[in-house]
Amino acid sequence: MSKKKISKPLSRMSGHSKWAQIKHKKASVDAKRGREFSKFIQEIMVAARTGGPNEDANPRLRAAIERARSLGLPKDNIERAVARATGSGDDTKLEEFLYEATAPNGLFVLIEGITDNKNRTLAEIKKILTGGNAKLADPGSVFWNFEKIGSFEVSRADNPGKSPEHIENAIIESGAQDMTSLDKAWIVKTKFEECESVRKALEERMVKINTAGHDYKARATVILEAAAKKSFEQLLNSLTGLDDVQEVYTNLHE
Repeated sequence: MSKKKISKPLSRMSGHSKWAQIKHKKASVDAKRGREFSKFIQEIMVAARTGGPNEDANPRLRAAIERARSLGLPKDNIERAVARATGSGDDTKLEEFLYEATAPNGLFVLIEGITDNKNRTLAEIKKILTGGNAKLADPGSVFWNFEKIGSFEVSRADNPGKSPEHIENAIIESGAQDMTSLDKAWIVKTKFEECESVRKALEERMVKINTAGHDYKARATVILEAAAKKSFEQLLNSLTGLDDVQEVYTNLHE
């Protein structure tokens, strides 16, 4: 089998996701953990409602559960979230949203999340954007600059006994587009529509995936000077701090 050439290490994608932005500090570790758990429970519920409670037949649910487990969400909490989402006794209405925004210096922002009150969430987002000299944009006016891609994390801890060479060869042979080698893990990127085929190829090669999800990769990025970048990152910190916001992506060049 011919191997697909992948250059590595690669520069970081421009998306600011909740698992990529560990540097984003919260008020306390416990508070951050509680907010992360709440976000994952929302994602699990929406995934179960839209695609059913069977992980094998619902890739989105499987990915949400994998991410939740990787952060230590208890099994009972996961099972309750699935049961609530698919049971007739729960009347909680959760809606997904994807808002587009613009900021000075040609910066674009995608704000993705889940809420039980869109009016409240939109008001909170608008307030933060205004404080950061940014504003909501018309649908499609920002989205065109982003490509939805699949994202996997493969950790060494989850693959004991396998050499880095074995793991990297498996990633290359899986058909993935790119990979970035970190100290104790690999971040794997692929076309969104090829997520399942890449996953299966890795499983066939006995490589265990730690987390799976998606990102929005900017087609063109913007480079900022230090002062402007710091100011913009403060805006990102405020947005990611909102309980209903799951992901924030930008075209900021890292």
